[in-house]
Amino acid sequence: MLQILLFNRLHFLGICHPYIYILFLLAMPIKVPRWAEMLIAAAVGFTMDIVCSSSGVHLAACTLIGFIRPILISWMVQDSERIAQDISSATLGNTEYIRLVIIITFIHHGLIFLLDSWSLAHPFLLLSEIILSSLLTIVLLLGWDSVAGGR
Repeated sequence: MLQILLFNRLHFLGICHPYIYILFLLAMPIKVPRWAEMLIAAAVGFTMDIVCSSSGVHLAACTLIGFIRPILISWMVQDSERIAQDISSATLGNTEYIRLVIIITFIHHGLIFLLDSWSLAHPFLLLSEIILSSLLTIVLLLGWDSVAGGR
């Protein structure tokens, strides 16, 4: 709801768009079956596409995140006993959680802005949108995690 009511209206410098809704996908419990995770991610992306009047860019990016998130977590966390039900800095550890947030955010934002522009005619503008939006989103996601106390 915060994404729809607040963050969709914020556009810093005209090229910086925070997409904090990926926290929902990021923090999804690891015990969710893979098919359900993909379905939930697609539903979140579809909802954002409807709200943002975009043509499937959020659906594509969220579905990709739903697909790669379990793979990234299994690569980053060798000790599966540390992962309880949710994904946060308290369960993964600060280093792994920060790394996960950074990778997922850059992949998500990179795909959204690449698909949205549908062109590489202005590569510096595209790259600046990806980097600035990702950095702002990462700061907001990590800030939320620290305020929430890692749940």
